[in-house]
Amino acid sequence: MKAWILLPAQIFLTGLITYVAIATWTSIGGAYTEGLQVIGFAFFSTPLTVLVFLLGLPLRLAPPVRLWWLQHAGWTFALFGVAACGMVLSYFVGDAGPVHYVETVAWPATDGYEPDARLFLPSLVVLAFATMHLRPPLRRRPAGGLRDGWP
Repeated sequence: MKAWILLPAQIFLTGLITYVAIATWTSIGGAYTEGLQVIGFAFFSTPLTVLVFLLGLPLRLAPPVRLWWLQHAGWTFALFGVAACGMVLSYFVGDAGPVHYVETVAWPATDGYEPDARLFLPSLVVLAFATMHLRPPLRRRPAGGLRDGWP
């Protein structure tokens, strides 16, 4: 079943994208520490990757939902783009801005720059979901229409 063929690559790509997004947030926000260098980013990225995999299982297991998913595959690209724009926007709107930690009073005026978490986190979840279940649109349909299990 071709709905499962790209799954290993999608799991890896989703984990990588969420890992990089979380690492960027903490690095730019000034919360990057030695402990996070080793396992911290993966500690947050891995559960998110597993969550979006489980949320999308009906797309792969339930025949009516899989049929809809295969027929409307182009929407995952749109969802991916909207989520990516939301993540970028989160650095410019809402509570986004410089941060200063009390324990570093003697240091520069800002310790980092954080996005608006209310926009960043939902955008990250949607981006991960879209990446995990990204499916290129079909170039052509078979003569009898789209059947269960095709492609």
